Amino acid sequence: MKPFKVAAVQMNALKDDLEHNLRVHAKFIRKAAKEECRLVMFPELSVTAHYGDQQVLQFAEPAGRGKIFDFVAEQAAQHKIVVGYGFCERAHGTHYNSFGLISAQGELIGVQRKIHASKDEYFSFRMGRSLETFDIGFCRIGILICYDSCFFEAWRVLALLGAEVILEPHASRSGWAKRISRAKQIERLKRQRPEQSVQVAFAKSNAVFAVYGNQSGYNGHSTHAGGAYIVAPNGKRLAKSVVSPRDQIIMAALDPGALRTARNQPHCTLRTRRPELYGELTRMI
Repeated sequence: MKPFKVAAVQMNALKDDLEHNLRVHAKFIRKAAKEECRLVMFPELSVTAHYGDQQVLQFAEPAGRGKIFDFVAEQAAQHKIVVGYGFCERAHGTHYNSFGLISAQGELIGVQRKIHASKDEYFSFRMGRSLETFDIGFCRIGILICYDSCFFEAWRVLALLGAEVILEPHASRSGWAKRISRAKQIERLKRQRPEQSVQVAFAKSNAVFAVYGNQSGYNGHSTHAGGAYIVAPNGKRLAKSVVSPRDQIIMAALDPGALRTARNQPHCTLRTRRPELYGELTRMI
């Protein structure tokens, strides 16, 4: 891993308004690049929107081609920055809740499909069948889409596969199929404590950086909770979004020295584990 600056976006991806969502992506890609970030992460389904209705599939496209890919790839190449974005993927005669990575040259690096569907997502998406890591030149990253990040096993697998940074694109709802008032959204944001979340505990246990960005606000169908943060491998918060449901971006410099320090601790569980005892984890219940 090399030192680099990363950005995470909190945004409201609107139902039925692809053009708006693409404009938001362009704005924050430009802003992240201007601040010399080398990677910018958008939330889950950040382009095609997230909500519990079959219409969520309306802007689906194959990975690596289509209107959405062409637009984001052009922005990534123009501003020379790696972009992670969420989209509805059409593949194998079905649909996936997917997260794409595009290089600073505008080429598809890879795609992670959500592997744990939550609530009504079962009715729209198939679940992915693998956990991947991606070498983006200056670090190796893994991606845990929303509910995927609630499973410690997924974090551990990615860390063992060499992930140094885990991206956590989210679309966590605070109001399913309803509008939550701005006052209530702000009150809920005030109560958010990233350092107390299981995801931060998992990042620390696996000695990885974690980058979290959530959808926020009412999108025409549902209300999302919002929030964004970046944490170091020791669990220390490096950046956090302000208390507001509006679209925003946060940034932080990631130091590989912090990664080495965390992994060299005498009680780093990534190194002191006993895998020969964990076979029960693979037994179906």
